[in-house]
Amino acid sequence: MAKEIKDKDGITYVQKKPWYKRFWVWVLIVVVVFCIIGGMSSGSDDESSNSNDNSSSKTTQQSKKTTFSKPKKAVVEKNTAKLVTLGAGTYTVGRDIEPGRYTITAASGSGNLSSDNESNDEEINVILGTTVDNDMEQITSYTVDLTKDEKIKIESIQSTKFVPTPNKRKFQTTLGAGHWEVGKDIKPGRYEITALQGSGNLISNNGEDDINEILGTTADEDSGQITKVTADLVKGEILNTDLQEIKLTAE
Repeated sequence: MAKEIKDKDGITYVQKKPWYKRFWVWVLIVVVVFCIIGGMSSGSDDESSNSNDNSSSKTTQQSKKTTFSKPKKAVVEKNTAKLVTLGAGTYTVGRDIEPGRYTITAASGSGNLSSDNESNDEEINVILGTTVDNDMEQITSYTVDLTKDEKIKIESIQSTKFVPTPNKRKFQTTLGAGHWEVGKDIKPGRYEITALQGSGNLISNNGEDDINEILGTTADEDSGQITKVTADLVKGEILNTDLQEIKLTAE
């Protein structure tokens, strides 16, 4: 309410309150202050939300990076075979010869090399010498896995050398006499198998599709010898050849 004041001449004046003493002015000031504080708080929340979003995005990107893995290296089987040279006689694998994979050669002389392996039918029975003799079916080397307790018999050979094969086996299409595993020494597939040198038995252990042939460089009707055979070779199958050298041609 305005205050009335009279001067000395009797004139009445109305004295108004200063604006800063009015109630509604302070109410307005309080409202403005609360609005400013609320705006600042909202901005801080937005920045925090953006910061959290960016952090989440970075974390997601980092987690994506960690999903990449290095390719696994191929496992190489270690060959436990050890070099040894033996004369004529009978020997036991595990006592006289370390178990493992060997290429067996005649260092001196020629004669019979055989084995007695009760664990499977993959026995050795060849004539081994320092040179190839097709008439006698004599070969110069034989590659085979020798297992513990297997008996090896050397007859009439002055000196026989057992040489360990490399740890890493690889696919081959030309093979010497010995035992060869499909999937390790031979790539699985369909092949025409021919004799390159020598003659002898070619056998496999693939159930009903077993190979059991006499293979040579020339055909012989009397002995049933043929020059080639076609077969499907599957992983795990063992191909046993007594020939000096054979060739596998993929079909």
